[in-house]
Amino acid sequence: MANHMYGTHRNVSFATVESFNAALRDGVTVMVRGHETKELRNRITSIARPRERCIFLPGRHNDIFAQVAETFWVIGGRNDLPWLTHYLPRAPDFSDDHGLTWHGAYGPRLRTWAGKVDQLDEWRRLLIADSNTRRAVGVLFDPNRDFVSNSNDIPCNNWLNWLLRDGQLHLNIAVRSNDAMWGFSGVNAFEWSVLHEMMAFWVGSDVGEATFFATSYHLYSRHYNRARNIVNRFYGMTPYDFGIVSPRFATQWADFSAAMAEWFEIEEQLRANPIPLPRAGLVASDPFLSSTLRLLRLKWGAKKWSVKQLASELANLPEDDFATAAYEFFGRDRPELLANITQPKIAAFFCACQAAKGGSSDTELKAAIKHLHTRKNAIYAGAWKRRGERVSVLPNIARKVDRLQAFADEGKTLKGETVLDTAIDLYVYAAKYRLFLAELSEVEMSPLGPDAPQPLSDHDKNFDALVDIADFSGDPQGDLLVQIRTITKMFEDLWQAVDAAGAGLVDRQRSAAELTAAAEQLVGLVVAADPRCTSDFLRNVQNS
Repeated sequence: MANHMYGTHRNVSFATVESFNAALRDGVTVMVRGHETKELRNRITSIARPRERCIFLPGRHNDIFAQVAETFWVIGGRNDLPWLTHYLPRAPDFSDDHGLTWHGAYGPRLRTWAGKVDQLDEWRRLLIADSNTRRAVGVLFDPNRDFVSNSNDIPCNNWLNWLLRDGQLHLNIAVRSNDAMWGFSGVNAFEWSVLHEMMAFWVGSDVGEATFFATSYHLYSRHYNRARNIVNRFYGMTPYDFGIVSPRFATQWADFSAAMAEWFEIEEQLRANPIPLPRAGLVASDPFLSSTLRLLRLKWGAKKWSVKQLASELANLPEDDFATAAYEFFGRDRPELLANITQPKIAAFFCACQAAKGGSSDTELKAAIKHLHTRKNAIYAGAWKRRGERVSVLPNIARKVDRLQAFADEGKTLKGETVLDTAIDLYVYAAKYRLFLAELSEVEMSPLGPDAPQPLSDHDKNFDALVDIADFSGDPQGDLLVQIRTITKMFEDLWQAVDAAGAGLVDRQRSAAELTAAAEQLVGLVVAADPRCTSDFLRNVQNS
């Protein structure tokens, strides 16, 4: 396949999952220097919200401390590996001079190209002088050095371009070779997002889209299983869905060099002794700079502190994405840190992840179905049965069965409606059908007993009672498509019997009960198979 444009993603977490999936699904096997890869040519990946830069993917095991450190090392114009090795112990493996420097380090190429050009300053000047300029271009690949070199480290990111339109600064990055695991999701999206935010602040604009153009976007074979696991375990949510934000950069260009010098000075002090940060100075007045240092302080403090003190230090952090990333990092080995999170939005995110990880509880699911029914019933009231069983009730069920059949036969779903949404709607209509039929009998046929309020199908209390006795556990070995086809056959038999007026009331009541039970099993199968979809459903109902 020649071109792999997959649209715009909200943030780096969503972009990473989609790109892993695309590489595993569509990538062509290519051997590069003795290593097998799955490669996508001409991959274009666009991120709508680059400031949502912290990656939150189960199984990714992201190192937020290394990301921050390498980013500041790059933007600070450095290439000295002894400093970077504090955060990236394997950095010397790619050095040509025994661990002293990287040949292709971006820092000097950004800040002192050919020993004299600060590309950050040139971009800033161009964009301020002409907001419509198309000349704010930067280069990282140096033909004079890189064509003649046999280095272990030739720059992968080669070209940057800024475009200021309608008050938004967009960043475009051309990449010759993009390792999906350690390149794009490991550091590239993060480091360029920081520079993106800085440049937008200096030119007085908002942060626009970041778009990556990769001629070779690939996964190495050693990462296939890991990438597949990340795709399968992603819950479809990040802390940014819960109102958590990133601290803002706020240092003027005139103060930037001094602020960076101060930042590195404080970082060195924290490595030796992780005491609290100074309360004054350029770093203290910048939310982003101070938050990154508070984060690095935890890395070094955790080596000395008890779990109790680490929990206290985490509790004192501002409620931002760096704090959330710290909880996620330390919580991998010390899960007790996630049990009593004091920041409410961060706690809500981890609670939602836990629910998705273990599958939603039966109580949560039933409460959501009740809430959904109550809300819809308040809007539509008795419209579902207004013209009787054959004209209103059964056609409502038929629409849900037809949608499920289309999914089973062709993989089609309605825009904005998941298979779980349709399965739950089917259950709701089938259960209400049971109540409707029970009203027609002179003999007590209600599954709820003689004290249920009448008419049975008019009262939310009766529907809720059916939900309470429902079994949404599902068969762990069950087949979703087989279950959908079973339901389709059951409904076709019921429809034909009712349409021919050949089914007595008792037979219809039995069929309605069987259809309801089958819908319960279907809901259980979907919940077990797709925890991400389940967590989305629970969150959407809660927010509705």
